Amino acid sequence: MKIALCAVQVPFMKGGAEYLCDNLYNEMIKRDLDIEYIKIPYKWSPPQQLINSSLIWKLLDLSESNGVRIDGVIATKFPSYLINHPNKVVWLIHQHRQAYDLAYTEYDEFLNYDKNGEIVRKRIKKIDTKHLKEAKKVFTISQNVSNRLFKYNGIRGEALYPPPPFIGKYHCKDFSNYILYPSRLDLLKRQFLVIESMQYVKSDVRLKIAGSGPQMENYKKLAKDLKVDSKIDFLGYVSENNLLDLYANAGSVIYTPIDEDLGYVTLEAFLSKKPVITCKDSGEPVAFVEDGINGLIADPKPEHIAVKIDRIFQDGLAKQMGMRGYQKVKKLNLSWDHVIKNLLGSIR
Repeated sequence: MKIALCAVQVPFMKGGAEYLCDNLYNEMIKRDLDIEYIKIPYKWSPPQQLINSSLIWKLLDLSESNGVRIDGVIATKFPSYLINHPNKVVWLIHQHRQAYDLAYTEYDEFLNYDKNGEIVRKRIKKIDTKHLKEAKKVFTISQNVSNRLFKYNGIRGEALYPPPPFIGKYHCKDFSNYILYPSRLDLLKRQFLVIESMQYVKSDVRLKIAGSGPQMENYKKLAKDLKVDSKIDFLGYVSENNLLDLYANAGSVIYTPIDEDLGYVTLEAFLSKKPVITCKDSGEPVAFVEDGINGLIADPKPEHIAVKIDRIFQDGLAKQMGMRGYQKVKKLNLSWDHVIKNLLGSIR
């Protein structure tokens, strides 16, 4: 069976979505499956570019190649699922969120384009609903993405969780006096909440921020302005081994995004037997973190986050909570065999 894996790529950028698609492709290759990886460059500004990108996928013919039939396609992130194919299966990473849950918020870039932005927002909703309904099956990477899909488009999706990128390598060594925030430095990840919270933290604890991104210099300036830069380490990009070591030795992990699709961070932390601090509005992490059991859930306010950090480190809860998180995540079927079986089963 010849399968095309369809994905989008922002040139010179690589995040969770790109790693997920890369890992799926590599795992299918390992299983000697006849898979081709189709990636098309993508940009979102100005908003008309979103429609242009959609049309590229809409006009693409993947029914055959060089006279040989392509048996099925697996589409992922917007707008790759506009591809026309009678055997289309979608594993939805996320839609263009500014048209949905981020609409009319401070994270909504369409607001900068007045009427044009509103026209594109409405158009995206229509084309999403139409083309996602064409799929033989819609899987999503999390229950949160499924919930959004049903809320805004009336389409049911089945959560099919991807394994974290270094599955089988996560481990626990120690519980050191630092809290780890590993993620791309982006406004949606809201590292600024944790940086601001360090003003109020009473414990002798450091914040280690691992990752790079467009907010790096802004966040460094924020830390300096608040006079908490001596408590924070901006590590930038870290290698696989260094990241695993940071997880293994952290006292706790913190993850405070806004309505996150999935977020590997929570799963990676639990696999490393570390508790997680997150926020009430952080999306999928709240589905895994049980307040006071395997982590703590805060209001998205610096003062409240500081209280949670102090509780983890002052009350000696880290080891106990971390083990409960590990026990919870081990109940999930986080394997590529499980993912690939479901995706291909729907095509056949």
